[in-house]
Amino acid sequence: MVLIAFMTENAAENWSALHIEQTLGGSPAQGALGPAALAATMGVARLVGQGIMARVDPVWLLRGGAVVSACGALIAAAAVSPAMAHAGFVVMGIGSSVIAPTAFSLVGRQAAPEARARAVARATMLGYMGYFFGPPTLGFLAGAFGLSAAFVMAALMLVCVLPLAPQLIRRRA
Repeated sequence: MVLIAFMTENAAENWSALHIEQTLGGSPAQGALGPAALAATMGVARLVGQGIMARVDPVWLLRGGAVVSACGALIAAAAVSPAMAHAGFVVMGIGSSVIAPTAFSLVGRQAAPEARARAVARATMLGYMGYFFGPPTLGFLAGAFGLSAAFVMAALMLVCVLPLAPQLIRRRA
């Protein structure tokens, strides 16, 4: 789940400006607003998400974040204007913001005390692999099918969190 979260976050951050400028005909300033909107929204939503995490079932939060983020990616993919793409990236940022922190928290909670640091380190390593593989994967898809299709693929990757979330809870047994 952390791999998916980081992969889609970083890919969207790296390719959103190009999508706005080349696919939607936006100006460089409008293009620059894409990754800025995603990053700013994620920063604020991560702070708010910490408070929500204490009151909401973590599986529900993971699934809800994935659905919201996937909807944002689909809005960006279907955008007909830079403003619509910006809205999609804001929605994507809100949803994505809770996936990785919630998954890290669950990994730490589920691990035995003596294995907690190792478990979180492994999850972090897998997550950072998403930073490495996300942009080139989305770029490959964009080269073959266009940036809109690449954002649809990001949405499909986010949907994969839905069946994975309960598995993290079941792992404890």
